[in-house]
Amino acid sequence: MALLYTTEIPLDDLSKAEQLYQQLHDENCILMVVLGNTEATVKGVQTADDLASTSPGGFKRKIMWVKNHVVLKDKLEPFLITAKVIQDDTPYEEIKCFCLTLGPRKANSRIHKNGVMDFIRLEHLYVEAESQSL
Repeated sequence: MALLYTTEIPLDDLSKAEQLYQQLHDENCILMVVLGNTEATVKGVQTADDLASTSPGGFKRKIMWVKNHVVLKDKLEPFLITAKVIQDDTPYEEIKCFCLTLGPRKANSRIHKNGVMDFIRLEHLYVEAESQSL
């Protein structure tokens, strides 16, 4: 599977993982974060990558794929904890995907672990983050 807009975060090299995280975090783009490595997640990453080239608002889109919930948890979980529009306290480990706005980075919605990462839901995450970045 050719992923043009997706950066896979290494699980066995924390220094490299943090370096890639920082590069993506600092980049002027809408950043989708995908957590996990199930068959459904792999398909969802491919769909998110396909959608990354189609921003109606002309935003640059990127995907950070972290194949487990342990690596970078200290960096990623705070986005969900501090999200003012997310009103429940779903544990980080129960989240499959969320999208971050342009700087200052914030998350506005997400897909739960048992949720579907289909075209409509993923595009909704992108467009919502884009609308909050205007």
